[in-house]
Amino acid sequence: MYQTPNSAVIQSGPTAMSTAADDTQAQEHFDDFYEEVYEELEKFGRIEELNVCANLGDHMIGNVYVKYEEEEMAEKALNALNGRFYAGRLIMAEYSPVTDFRESRCRQYEETSCKYGGHCNFMHIKRPSKPVCKRLGIRQTYEPARGGGGFGG
Repeated sequence: MYQTPNSAVIQSGPTAMSTAADDTQAQEHFDDFYEEVYEELEKFGRIEELNVCANLGDHMIGNVYVKYEEEEMAEKALNALNGRFYAGRLIMAEYSPVTDFRESRCRQYEETSCKYGGHCNFMHIKRPSKPVCKRLGIRQTYEPARGGGGFGG
């Protein structure tokens, strides 16, 4: 669902040479997306967690994971979102077998950098900026990853 701006994709990789302007523009683009999606998903119930993957692998690129306070809220969102379009792309919502996202986050990515880069099989979660967190009333810190350290790549 999330599409990284072209400049950020071009700048990724081990030889990347991004500038502060590129990073700022990419974060602003992401913040706009995150805020829009959060506000839409919040219509279905209280959100416990909203994660957007920064991974580049085909099976994870742009994936958005939302965890609601109650299963009924997730069911309402699933039914309402399936078949809709976002940015010209069909939304294919489905339930995830993951119940604790700490298990699926890449510890290496969160601590420093993952040796598998964007093609790691553990979630590289892109975070909204502090001002967006404040506007949405969500916490800015997250519990440390307990899952893979990027070794499943």
